Amino acid sequence: MVHNNTNEDEQVQKSLKIEETLPVKTVSIESLKESHTDTMSPHRRIFKWFARRPTATTRLAVLASLLPNDMSDDSLLRLMQVGPNERIDTSIEEYVLKKHSTSSDRNGSVEDHFEYEYPHKRVPTKPELDQFHERVREQWDGSLPTVVDPTAGGGTIPFEAMRYGLPTVSNELNPVAWLINKTILDFAPSVGSVASEIDQWMDRVERHVEQELTEYFPSKAGVPPEHYFRCYSIVCPSCGERIPISNRWWFHKPNGIAVRPIYDKESLDFEIVEVPDEVSKDEFDPSKGTVAGGDAECPHCDVVTVRDDLVEYFNSGNYQYEVCGVRYEEDVEGARYHPPTEEDREAVRRAKERVENDLELSTLLRTTRYLGYYDRSEPYGVEQWRDLYSPRQLLTHSAYLDAFEDIKPEIVEKYDGKTAKTLLTLLSFIPVKSISHNSRLAPIRATYGRPSDLVGNNGYFFQWHFGESNMMSGTFSYQSEATNVLKNYQKVVGYVDHLDDPDVVVNKGDAASLDLEDSSTESIIIDPPYGDNVMYAEMADCFYVWFREYLGDVFTDAFRDSETNKEDEAVENPVIVEASDGESTSEVARERYEDKMSDIFSEAYRVLEAGGVLTIYFTDKEIDAWDSLTMSIIRSGFNVTATHTITSEMPARIAAQENASADSTLLLTCRKPVKGQSERPPTLWDDIKDKTREAAREKATELLDSSYNLTKTDTIISAFGPTLRVFTENYPVVDNKDEEVRPREALREARTAVTSVLIDRELEGSLDDADPLTTWYILSWLTYEEASIPFDEARQLGLGVGVEIDKIKRDTKIWSKSGDSVVLAGQGDRVQDYSALESGEKRRKRKYPIDPRDTTFTNHIDAVHAALNVLETKGGDYTLKWLDDRDIQSRPWFSRVTESLLQVLPEDHEDRQLVVNLSSGQTGQHLDVDRDAFTTEEEATGSKQAKLDDV
Repeated sequence: MVHNNTNEDEQVQKSLKIEETLPVKTVSIESLKESHTDTMSPHRRIFKWFARRPTATTRLAVLASLLPNDMSDDSLLRLMQVGPNERIDTSIEEYVLKKHSTSSDRNGSVEDHFEYEYPHKRVPTKPELDQFHERVREQWDGSLPTVVDPTAGGGTIPFEAMRYGLPTVSNELNPVAWLINKTILDFAPSVGSVASEIDQWMDRVERHVEQELTEYFPSKAGVPPEHYFRCYSIVCPSCGERIPISNRWWFHKPNGIAVRPIYDKESLDFEIVEVPDEVSKDEFDPSKGTVAGGDAECPHCDVVTVRDDLVEYFNSGNYQYEVCGVRYEEDVEGARYHPPTEEDREAVRRAKERVENDLELSTLLRTTRYLGYYDRSEPYGVEQWRDLYSPRQLLTHSAYLDAFEDIKPEIVEKYDGKTAKTLLTLLSFIPVKSISHNSRLAPIRATYGRPSDLVGNNGYFFQWHFGESNMMSGTFSYQSEATNVLKNYQKVVGYVDHLDDPDVVVNKGDAASLDLEDSSTESIIIDPPYGDNVMYAEMADCFYVWFREYLGDVFTDAFRDSETNKEDEAVENPVIVEASDGESTSEVARERYEDKMSDIFSEAYRVLEAGGVLTIYFTDKEIDAWDSLTMSIIRSGFNVTATHTITSEMPARIAAQENASADSTLLLTCRKPVKGQSERPPTLWDDIKDKTREAAREKATELLDSSYNLTKTDTIISAFGPTLRVFTENYPVVDNKDEEVRPREALREARTAVTSVLIDRELEGSLDDADPLTTWYILSWLTYEEASIPFDEARQLGLGVGVEIDKIKRDTKIWSKSGDSVVLAGQGDRVQDYSALESGEKRRKRKYPIDPRDTTFTNHIDAVHAALNVLETKGGDYTLKWLDDRDIQSRPWFSRVTESLLQVLPEDHEDRQLVVNLSSGQTGQHLDVDRDAFTTEEEATGSKQAKLDDV
């Protein structure tokens, strides 16, 4: 399959479509259309993986990386199956943009509105595929080019390459992801439909499990339970009463359904209440549990058990499991949610006894867990894999495993090898998927009244309450998961039924050591791991340990080890590195990641033929991650030849907003140079610094002028690509001392250039006359539009304007740290209270850096914050005198900073109305502030504005 018919000495590098302009607006729209779970390609839903790229973005990356540069946009889009089947009078891009602009007013489905199916549902006809193959053969000297994905993940890239009839190599280190790839790339096209066979064996599994588990899930009036609200309880060390442990009591918030503990009985009990219909929120607030900030308050004696003591309770096993509420499959006595009965409690007790007394159950998953950097459950006693489950959950999962083991020998004996493996794999997917919503680490999702996802936040987090599912009934039952797995597997089979004996290899191994010959392939399309974004191996372990139980004797090589391979994984993992004196583990982990990515790209360089193409997805927002990636590319010998921005994912943080903007994916295209192109003399950094900045400025201007709805952060990230192209084209780059200049210097120039564009467009004037700290503060609000900013992004923004935020934190208190984020401070956090200063009253416990009685201020933002405090505490007349005494109202910078704050502060910020008031009335008459900066109608008319004399 893998071939190389071209002599390297004779090869001429032909330009590719991906190195020219692309229809990125159309592809962005298509990618966003597929961002919802219900609309995504079925191969992504058989067993979900962490990164799941949309079909349109993937097809663009694959096809444009192979096709010649004279391919028209319309021809490419039609090949991608974007656009209507019938002829139209305009270009496809114009058609799609017009449809998209009116989609909010559509009647019917998205597909009805656009008048064509989602691209993932369609592939070109055989004549169209034949024509495509002919074109790419011409481009690649007669060979049908091979597409290699070294880090295949969920398999989207190789799946789409295979659907277009291209020779394909999928490589994946993680056994769980490898199994997904094996299913969609090997089993689906070669074995095909197994629906009737699966149904037969599922019946056997369910009959077996019902006999084992029915007694542990008592019905109510003949209706089976669906989900349980579970929490813990401990004995109060002060009064000896039992304390229920939960941070909130909502069960199904939209319907007002909550669990309320009952403390007036001899034993702890619970009831189901409707808030506020039955119980007012003043009487009982379900948002407030017994736990807050990690401490637990006893409802009987009000004594607080602090976090450290509470952790020790859980770590030593001095707690009990409680059943707080039950959701039934349908209404019982007019309601679906009910308090636990004595039968429920007895069922839990029997399940616990069964687990403790059954030899197999007592040893199941009794293996010590790998404890990663992001693990937050181990301190609470979650040390072994079995500890992720309550006794009844463990009993449930064990029952399905026993049923599987009961039928496995018959399946192996009855079917040929590959069919048997297909059946066993699909039958294992069903129960292993179920652990996501049936674990102690899966909280109740109050929005829906059911358990949430075990690894939904890409970490193992201890939960003060958790959801438990009855896998014999309801939303997350064995049957519902089976329907999901099999329906999507059948769709995948239908998606590949046009292929005759596809040329596909599915390898499991290290991306830095591919099982391919030197110069043996034409294209590599890769969506690599991004720094510390997701610890894939660590997160997959919870599934891996169960797959090992189910399939360890079926795929012996893949599931030999007790846990997944962390050592060869390309992520920034501080846990597996050792730091020397003066180094931090995070620094060492970053260096290790960079070295690992260099190894992967060097391997890509080895297996690519001269002139071969490497296209890389990248979405990380940190400059250090970009710096590492770019250095890895450069050191491997590649040249960056093109970059394109695709708005391919809808971020969860803003997905609910009507005008939500999209996170961008950058496609970086690199080429392996033909012979004689790899050596270049060093370039002086001063000679290309302006070029890098101008490339970023041009890209930012292009995006801001487009119809994209990008966040300002994504605009900055999108400008990194053209900047890197300039940098890599001139690499190696050195400074005046002949020392190496890394890509991060170019990226800092890019960030500075884009922020200057944003200032010109968003702020009425420049910030040239503002000091660096004030500029950083205003730009932070302008760029991120909220108080909390990822630390690295805030740091890089500071460096771009001449502020090292670590060094100014103590003296200015203009920001504080919360986890890995910077939190911007307002005047209330920085200025001493004027009234308290005059009266001698000590209202504030800590020292604030700004004294409003001062006549001069170190930074412009300090003066404005002081003025806001004076206005808040002393009123408008006093503020006018305060300004006159210091003669700062006549300084252009004071009006400029005040106006900028009006333009960047969110409307709900506590300083916002103060800035409006300062810019209005008597004080406002002394300031040259543009009234258009008042962004709301109420502010513009003054209806929300307080009378300054009364402030």
